[in-house]
Amino acid sequence: MSCNNSINIFLLGLVSGMTSDIRGSSIDQQDLMTFAYAFSVTILVVFGIISNIFSIDALKQKEIRSSTVGLYLIVYSCFSIFGLILVECRLIRMLKSFSYIASFIICNVVSGLASIISRICLWMSGFIAIQRSLQSFEASRLINKIRSRSFVIKQIIVLIITMILMHIHELIYRISVNDPLLKGNYICQIKYPPPLLTMNTIFSFIHIFVPLSLNVFADCLILTLISRRRATLHQTSYWNQWKKHFRRHCHLFLAPTLATVCISPQLILTMLFSCVDASIKWLLRLNTAVNLIIYIHQASTFFIFILPSESYFRSFKTQSHFGKFIIRCCRLNNRINPILTTTGRSLMETRNRKAAATIELNQIQKTDN
Repeated sequence: MSCNNSINIFLLGLVSGMTSDIRGSSIDQQDLMTFAYAFSVTILVVFGIISNIFSIDALKQKEIRSSTVGLYLIVYSCFSIFGLILVECRLIRMLKSFSYIASFIICNVVSGLASIISRICLWMSGFIAIQRSLQSFEASRLINKIRSRSFVIKQIIVLIITMILMHIHELIYRISVNDPLLKGNYICQIKYPPPLLTMNTIFSFIHIFVPLSLNVFADCLILTLISRRRATLHQTSYWNQWKKHFRRHCHLFLAPTLATVCISPQLILTMLFSCVDASIKWLLRLNTAVNLIIYIHQASTFFIFILPSESYFRSFKTQSHFGKFIIRCCRLNNRINPILTTTGRSLMETRNRKAAATIELNQIQKTDN
């Protein structure tokens, strides 16, 4: 069965899918749909930027940023902010008047960089878990070398270069084609020849399952090492200790779980449907939605890594600028509320006394009459 690539939704990017949906709808719905799509993306981007700024504010303390995990998290947060800004920039494609040069820049540069950064963050999440698990090992020459800041910096540089090399084919085969629904405009597509399509599918599986496997393996390794030591120390069952510490450290599995939930739908959708016409609205919108939720993992840095961690969250509350400001506002609110409550009670008691006095006066007047 032949596939009309000009209207195949799985060749469309995030914003190109949105514009295809908008321009394929009735004129009276287009403005509302444009606002809904732009608002959804902007809310996610603003939420993600605030989350990552809070994370950087908590992680920039000397004792945290000097650790390899802290360094990784700071770089992760910076890349997440940059990636989310690029996602917001892609909304420019929703303009009805758009030149080919502008379309080329958004399609080949901005969208390509956003894709690369998303994969870099996913891999960093796996390496963060590995570095965190290394803290549970006894010190040795090899372990100390792997846990050193210089090794981590080199690892980050190698990771960035590797991700760029693994996405060169995507940057090359991203093209701006004429929009079939609006003459004079363009949409962004990725058109791979069959061999590169197979290679890209393999790379997609690698970018998803290898980092997630590293994450889960590292987290299970942490629980195993802790449980074994506690079981030996307290002469108790290993599995009882493992269950106990799993309940205590279950937040370690939050990052791989959220990444799996956010990324798997797109992979499943492309495997179930190889070619779908853009006129099938529910699949077009479903594909657009799964392309958007990919970025939730980047936007939730504070809630994945900072909030569940006692040490990081304590640092946020006591040492970061934003954390101290929020705590100060909460304390001020707690001080104001009792005052308002007391004042409200006093006014209520005064009104009740006045009402009782009025009723008593009326009864006396009736008795006199």
